[in-house]
Amino acid sequence: MKEKTESSKKLSAKKVPRSLNNLLKVEQDLKKMNLELKKVVKKVKVLEKENSKLQKKLDKQ
Repeated sequence: MKEKTESSKKLSAKKVPRSLNNLLKVEQDLKKMNLELKKVVKKVKVLEKENSKLQKKLDKQ
């Protein structure tokens, strides 16, 4: 146990900020992707409604 804690204390200061920056970038990327996905879902719902309307018209004929 002591060896693990001692080795973890020896981490350089440069590695921690880089990993945090990477995590922040991933978070930002995920947020952007989430927004895009919401837009796509919204478009799909609109298309489904239009499709159902057209299908009803076809069924009446």
